[in-house]
Amino acid sequence: MCSSCSNMQKKLVSLGFSAFLILFAITLGVLWPSMSTKVLHDKLVVKTGSSNYNNWIRTPIPMYLEVYFFNWSNAHLHADASVKPHFTEMGPYTFSEVHERVNLVWNTNNTVTYNQRRTWHFVPQLSNGSLDDLVTNLNVISLNVAYLMRDVKFPLDIPVKTILETHGSFLWKNKTVRELLFDGVDDPLLDLIRTLPDIRSKVPFDRFGWFYGRNLSETFDGSFTMRTGADDIESTGLLTQWNGAPRTGMYRGRCGAVYGTSGELWPANAETPSNITLFPSDICRSVTLQKSEAVSLYNVQGVKYIGDGRVFDNGVTYPDAACWCNADPQQCPDLKPGIFNASACKYGSPTFVSFPHFYLADESFQTAVDGMRPNRTVHEFYMAIETKTGIPLDVRAQLQINEHLQPIKAFSMYKNSPDVMVPMLWFRQRATLTQELAEQAKLALALPTLGIYVAFFFGSIGVIMGCVFLYMAIRKWSPGTDIVPYEELVN
Repeated sequence: MCSSCSNMQKKLVSLGFSAFLILFAITLGVLWPSMSTKVLHDKLVVKTGSSNYNNWIRTPIPMYLEVYFFNWSNAHLHADASVKPHFTEMGPYTFSEVHERVNLVWNTNNTVTYNQRRTWHFVPQLSNGSLDDLVTNLNVISLNVAYLMRDVKFPLDIPVKTILETHGSFLWKNKTVRELLFDGVDDPLLDLIRTLPDIRSKVPFDRFGWFYGRNLSETFDGSFTMRTGADDIESTGLLTQWNGAPRTGMYRGRCGAVYGTSGELWPANAETPSNITLFPSDICRSVTLQKSEAVSLYNVQGVKYIGDGRVFDNGVTYPDAACWCNADPQQCPDLKPGIFNASACKYGSPTFVSFPHFYLADESFQTAVDGMRPNRTVHEFYMAIETKTGIPLDVRAQLQINEHLQPIKAFSMYKNSPDVMVPMLWFRQRATLTQELAEQAKLALALPTLGIYVAFFFGSIGVIMGCVFLYMAIRKWSPGTDIVPYEELVN
């Protein structure tokens, strides 16, 4: 304050400043909730430059794909019904994984349509084995041809039988991990079968590999349409269409709808939801996870959601899950739970999906073979997210691919086969929030209360200054004190 100002002027300025601080604090306290909501909305809505957009357009945290193969060690005894198939787990074979969203089209209804490009690179130091390790298991091409043609009658059955029995094999012996994953197996049967007009459309690939043709592909996963959250922040990341349609066309009722998120971007929720749903295009369906327990990572509090028995039930225990069964609805309750028929998603092949080592599946699947060791700690499918911002904290998405081996009388190779679900491989996608992103999350979570604390701080200073001024004034004017001349009071 200026030195030429009188004491009274200084006191009036102090009183005015304290009043200003109190008024500022009240205004900030009243306006901050809507201001912080606007700031948080701008961070979470998916639009160019927002925090959620930057975290969504390209994977911001280290993500890994871990693949485990099952080696059929006694496959040469497969025709002996008294001998259980024995499998030995191999791996993990670990790959770094990056997701990028490309070909974005912003729609007028607050959605965005995009493709997904995934890139994998082998990480030897995180793997137990090399890509040249040898694996023996079912010949998927032979099995699929026999299964697809099991009910076909003359004139195609004879040439198919001849081709299968001449060029096919029951097993793929000593195939390398790299062939079975990304490079693809060059099977002569596949080339021959693709010359048959009526079966060519059912085998739309020239080599077979579990991830063949996927590395760097912008089209393999299909196209997705997702809500941006511009009109409703609690809808951010929810899918509305896959491949241009709101339904997959593969399952009945609710099970055929496209809903949930891609798994990397979640809606912000004021209240903690009891379950969350993701849509893995690998299996052409949604997966709903149930609320389990509270978790904490870098002091960011979240909720863990797990895959329980409902995920791969066929209506046996949970009637609402019956629509995942594509058989006669009256037969679905008789199907054993814990394994999902993915044939509609895999060109009609006898491919089934379960949790690793048949975790949570009917015990008969485990006891039919040797080598399964289901363990919740290792094989549980879960995602932990911070629900108020929708930020994923920890992800362990893991599934097992199985082939249904069964007697097929039309083909001698499979005439005496056991009826058993053969585990082929299982994979885990894992990602964990980094400390840098955790700090961003904590800042976003602090926004609603930050302004209140600031308002309280300045309001407290203003009140204290006002109280001091009033106290001093009361002391000068209260009875029992010496009368102070007016000139001295104002000076």
